[in-house]
Amino acid sequence: MGWRADGGLWLLVRGGGLYLSKGTGINEEFEEVPVQSRGFGILDVGYRSKDEAWAAGGSGILLRTTNGGKTWARDKAADNIAANLYSVK
Repeated sequence: MGWRADGGLWLLVRGGGLYLSKGTGINEEFEEVPVQSRGFGILDVGYRSKDEAWAAGGSGILLRTTNGGKTWARDKAADNIAANLYSVK
């Protein structure tokens, strides 16, 4: 769980699910966002701005959004890394 650049929260769950809070601040209402994680769990999310964010996870999965997290696309740059990506810096 962590903060988005717009002040909302993101939440990761087992099985690779990504949830974004509705609104900003501490909020208990979340909605699931579809991600193409290829069945691997997402381990961290990092926001560069309100629109751009990156997610990393198991077996070198790397995802990017340019619309605040509404949709995510796989970045194939890390496909040949035979390891988990634990954090986004």
